[in-house]
Amino acid sequence: METEIVYNALKNLENPGDISGEFEQGDSLDGQIILHFPYRPPLRLVIEIKKELRQHQIPQLLERKQEYENFMLVAGKLHPAIKKRLQEEGITYLEENGNIFILNDGTYVFIDTNKPLKTGKSSSKKAFTKTGLKLVFNFLIDPELVNARQRTIAKKSGVSLGTVPKVIKTLKEEGYLIAHKNNYLWEDRKALLDRWVSDYEQQLKPKLFRARYKLREDWQNLKLNQGETHWGGEPAGDLLTGYLRPEEFILYSNESPVNLMKNYSLRPNAEGELFVYEKFWKGDFGPVAPPFLVYADLILKEDKRCRETAQKIFDEYIQPVL
Repeated sequence: METEIVYNALKNLENPGDISGEFEQGDSLDGQIILHFPYRPPLRLVIEIKKELRQHQIPQLLERKQEYENFMLVAGKLHPAIKKRLQEEGITYLEENGNIFILNDGTYVFIDTNKPLKTGKSSSKKAFTKTGLKLVFNFLIDPELVNARQRTIAKKSGVSLGTVPKVIKTLKEEGYLIAHKNNYLWEDRKALLDRWVSDYEQQLKPKLFRARYKLREDWQNLKLNQGETHWGGEPAGDLLTGYLRPEEFILYSNESPVNLMKNYSLRPNAEGELFVYEKFWKGDFGPVAPPFLVYADLILKEDKRCRETAQKIFDEYIQPVL
């Protein structure tokens, strides 16, 4: 349970010496922590608990910081780059191993010397490799696919038959899948989506990139080849919500460079506004990529309007199937 992260963090925080704390569950987010210091009054903080934190989730924490005067993130583990960003943004955090950063009304505490906690046997993490991410994407789109025959899963997802049991094993080890009788039940698919979005950005998307182009005509006038080429990113966000005016463009396509230039009047340009990526899923979702992918493209951007559009897509297209 996530509350174990808090109790472990407070226990490990006490080990170095001077700071102690207690946890109170309540109505505010995931509860509150009261920290006690040797020479100053106690500090009460509203907390949000996360096993891990991804870069694209930091803007949400900035909103929490605005909403709650004394806000703290309590996390199982934070990557060094994430911790640096949190420090730059002035976001207070506590790791499960007892590392802590506080910058709050004259209170400054920084401990970053504790070693990462051992997590038992390591997982192969097959679900979060390039190939595994393709399969997990199909599981996100179709939650019932995981209970199909493995040969069917492989065919629909475009992965090898041997990949399927390895990915399912990892998802079970990570707590996203629970075996129930002869089927699997999903657990916390929102957390799985967050994990997929982050690993997609780092592991899969860079390998899918093909080229950049300059658009020669209005993107709305282009007629995409059905089943071969689909809008992603900002234009897809506009088509799904009508909320966004695209400035940067993404196409996911299986068409050759020659056909792309011929069919859509594109000109190769290393600084072009159109980014073309390989289409990595099967099936036809019309001119727009699957909403899960459009959400990922937009939530990873720093632009506020893009993130607002991503939230609209999440609310309308994704939340109902999580």
